[in-house]
Amino acid sequence: MIQNGRDVPSTLFFSSRRPAGYWFWAAVAVSLVVSLTPWSQFLLYPFKLFTTWVHECGHALMTVLVGGRVTSITIDPDASGLTQSLVPVGRVARALVASSGYLGAAVVGCLLMAATRVEKWAHLILLGLGAFMLLTLVFWVRNLFGFGVVLAWGVALVTLARKGMANALRFLLSLLAIQVALHSVYDIRVLFVIDRGHSDAATMARLFLLPSWVWATAWMLVSVAMLGATLWMTRGR
Repeated sequence: MIQNGRDVPSTLFFSSRRPAGYWFWAAVAVSLVVSLTPWSQFLLYPFKLFTTWVHECGHALMTVLVGGRVTSITIDPDASGLTQSLVPVGRVARALVASSGYLGAAVVGCLLMAATRVEKWAHLILLGLGAFMLLTLVFWVRNLFGFGVVLAWGVALVTLARKGMANALRFLLSLLAIQVALHSVYDIRVLFVIDRGHSDAATMARLFLLPSWVWATAWMLVSVAMLGATLWMTRGR
């Protein structure tokens, strides 16, 4: 292109770079299409396991914050997980630990969705996530299947971040954000269908005497509100 008698590179006017929001909505579209196929459970299984790790790490991190000690994290093939820890005596501390699984996953989903708006953070976020996953292998993860899952995700995230594939990084970060956000809400439905005696909601019921469905409802409402607010603040405006 010629401007003011000079040759001006056309890339200044026609950039091949996609806007930050493009990759987020592309991830939304992919998630929707895949969820409608007969293979959705198989295709989204790795992301479900990743969300389980986020959930269990929510319990673990809160345990550390209230002065307790994490003894183990296990992740099973059915995508369930268990965090065993020593928590200080007291209803408040135990309630914070019990609530931090589902709500912690919602917080991570919100943070990831917000982070997709800043392209230069994509590789740092994925590198940080991968490094932290590998760190949990040393201190917390204690079963073979869980070890393999966390190792695979950790190595994959660190490798992608170090290679610097910009578009792939932004898309993967967006896909992680969508999947964690959706599962943080969707997984709570199990608490309404199966009142497991060892569920987080059952723990809250024992602590404060209100039925477990009350706590499940509260967690779902808070998670939906956080995700809705994040979408509005980062994209609605």
